[in-house]
Amino acid sequence: MLKNIILAVLIAIVLTYSLGHLSSQWLDLQLNFADHHFEPITSIIALTVIVAVLVVVGFVIAFSIVAAIVFALIAGGIGLFVAGLSVFWPVILFTLVIFLLVRDKQTPRYRVSR
Repeated sequence: MLKNIILAVLIAIVLTYSLGHLSSQWLDLQLNFADHHFEPITSIIALTVIVAVLVVVGFVIAFSIVAAIVFALIAGGIGLFVAGLSVFWPVILFTLVIFLLVRDKQTPRYRVSR
């Protein structure tokens, strides 16, 4: 688990650095919002946020797939348990009734202190 987190952080750093370099040097990308021109460092920060969001979305997708598989396995196990219980409930009830009728009934012993 820790290895995956370290790997994700390294990938985020590499993507941030490479996208920041690409946006400022090669593509001459400028971020404009409502007729306001942002500086190159602000553009790099905005791309960093976008990359971080993409990494988080990747984690959510990966964990949701694992969680869906685990949920399906648990639901299948519960379903098999309920199906087995529903098939054998008369046998279980009959065995319980016989056990309650045949068991040794011990009366409580009271001590008489003098």
